[in-house]
Amino acid sequence: MTMSNRRYQHAATVGAVLLTAAAIAAATHRQFAPACGFAIGVLILTEAALREHRRHRRTRAECEWARRRALGEHPAPLDPCCLLARYSHGEAHDRKCTSDHSLEQFLAQVEAEHRRGGA
Repeated sequence: MTMSNRRYQHAATVGAVLLTAAAIAAATHRQFAPACGFAIGVLILTEAALREHRRHRRTRAECEWARRRALGEHPAPLDPCCLLARYSHGEAHDRKCTSDHSLEQFLAQVEAEHRRGGA
């Protein structure tokens, strides 16, 4: 599990807090144009922090799912089963897919069918 998502999340959060302080200071000194610019920066950095938090949570969930699978358990697929499925509306799946639609399982199935047909 990579910690870069956590680092980006914390950096974006710190930046948002600092820009909030700058926006408040600018507004109290009646400098509204810079205050608006700082406020826009706060919104952008807050969205970035939330995005990195979601990525970190997903990575942790995938690691836990893979760990349980390696121990011989049969955990239910994550929801969504993979991020590619989310963005393709279920039309495509990636290697980390937690359902029966993973790329590796599909390729193994094609290989098995090819061996049966060629034998």
